[in-house]
Amino acid sequence: MNKAKQVFLGILAMLVLAACQTPVERINASGKLSIQSIQPNVLAGCPVRAGDWMALEGNDFGEPADWGEGGPNYVRFPPEPGIDAEQVELTKVEDPATLFFKVPAGAQSGTVKLHVEDVGDATFEVVVEGGTGGANVVPGCRLPEPPPAE
Repeated sequence: MNKAKQVFLGILAMLVLAACQTPVERINASGKLSIQSIQPNVLAGCPVRAGDWMALEGNDFGEPADWGEGGPNYVRFPPEPGIDAEQVELTKVEDPATLFFKVPAGAQSGTVKLHVEDVGDATFEVVVEGGTGGANVVPGCRLPEPPPAE
């Protein structure tokens, strides 16, 4: 094999490896809504299961009363038209705001939709594995501590 071909294949192999290891950090947000972090880091490929707690940190998730039954705010998992998160708790209103929610039974991999009334909307991708939550076995993928019991 000539030298140019070896160099080309070497560069191609490095690009393929880099693409597989580089997290796709993509949160699409609108309005005044800004998401600073997601735990577990689904943007880096961490999977979740039904019953897992997830946590979002951001600039504004509204008020706790807006997250109850019939409230205008929601977190919806695929499949369409969307499954509401099983439980949602706004545990910190600012600096940064912290929102906890449970992955619902029946959720599938795809786009999660977040709506905060009068603030904005956000979407991000998740990979949902079969089974029920409790222990994320992927190295580096840590589930958040559940919010304190009331």
